[in-house]
Amino acid sequence: MMPPGTAGLPWAVLGGGISGLLAAEHLQRLGFEVEVWEASGSAGGLAQTLPWPGPGGEPGFLERGPQGFLVAKGSALATLLANVGVVTHRPGPRGPRWLGKGGRLHPSPASLAGLLRAPGLTWKDHLRILAEPFLPPGARDGDTLRSFFARRLGEGFARELLPALVASLLAAPPEQVGMEAVSRLRRLEAKGGLLWGSLREGPEWTVQAEGGSGALAQALARRLDQLRLACPARSLEALPGGGWRIHGDGWSRDAAQVVLALPADAASRLLGPLAPGATSGLAALTSLDLTVWHSRHPQVRGWERGLGLLIHPPEGAGLLGVISLAAEDPRGVPGLLQLRAYVGGAYPTAPALAAWPGVWEALKRWLPDLPEPVQVRAEATPGAFALLGPGHGDRVAAILGNLPPGLHWLGAARFGPSLKDLAQGIDTWAQEVVSPGSHRARIGPRAR
Repeated sequence: MMPPGTAGLPWAVLGGGISGLLAAEHLQRLGFEVEVWEASGSAGGLAQTLPWPGPGGEPGFLERGPQGFLVAKGSALATLLANVGVVTHRPGPRGPRWLGKGGRLHPSPASLAGLLRAPGLTWKDHLRILAEPFLPPGARDGDTLRSFFARRLGEGFARELLPALVASLLAAPPEQVGMEAVSRLRRLEAKGGLLWGSLREGPEWTVQAEGGSGALAQALARRLDQLRLACPARSLEALPGGGWRIHGDGWSRDAAQVVLALPADAASRLLGPLAPGATSGLAALTSLDLTVWHSRHPQVRGWERGLGLLIHPPEGAGLLGVISLAAEDPRGVPGLLQLRAYVGGAYPTAPALAAWPGVWEALKRWLPDLPEPVQVRAEATPGAFALLGPGHGDRVAAILGNLPPGLHWLGAARFGPSLKDLAQGIDTWAQEVVSPGSHRARIGPRAR
């Protein structure tokens, strides 16, 4: 039975990034009254499409977060996009994709042809890769991405190719990343391996949203009844009759239950002495700093479909990779090539990459045909990228087990860095909230 003092109180979601918006939308759809409190002046966190006019004032945009969504048929993310009315489309054929290694550009190993032509692999490595479909599952406790791929595709692949692939996606060395960061891999192995598992589970593909990736955050925000911006929460107080009091700058609000949809360090500071075990566990989680350099250049013949470059660490000295928009992408400016260069993460970064001249020199090393930029803009995201190390699931379970009833913690540091993992995790959490017998069960449903 829920404490009687919480009757009639709303839920409070602290944090109006994509995690908080997703949680609030689920709760509201399940019949709860929900209030969302966001510290900044805009909702969406990193999931925002920001105006970036061209050099002559032409309409143009950049993405703070992903340029597209990775979805699978029937997945929580695909269902969410359809439910909130975000219109998506699959982009057309892609332009050149490369791996930067040994100071040279090589075909991307993302395709079988590129994989078999990849630098550093011997004929024995190629045979080992081709043998993957015939290997039995062999999941092990404490697996990292490196140990997993060494087991499935061989030591040569793990040494020569995997570091660049993981750096481009997760901004960290594969030996520092646990399997929780890419939950799909476990499922594929259980279904017969990377090849047979992919065929049985079905494909994933990238889609782009009309209006940019920030269209999802905007659609979620429009569906919420109570979203308050520029209202940071400073502290939490447990109420004697049950529920919680949230204190801000000159305001306080009582809530039946509180969702901390915040980065781990911010959630830790807010919990303070209320939950020492959870506080210390959250403080111990690792987050990474990343800077994305956006630049526009005169278009290059052959790159009109966009380009992609992965850089083998440590050769990039902190430059992890580069991608661009296709020429017809409405977020760009006609006639210009729009790049995103990723710098930082868990890798040591050369001091020169802290400013554009150093980034430009690094780009010219790998892309000598790239013309001088006509516009440059940096978007820093300190601490916003969660590093899910080996054993992350056990650490999360310990954090959740130390939260008092009525407090919840959600976000990329719990479910994984990709939006598809976040959507699935919050969808599962929302169902658990209303499950019979749960100590976090539904209370105070609002009348419709």
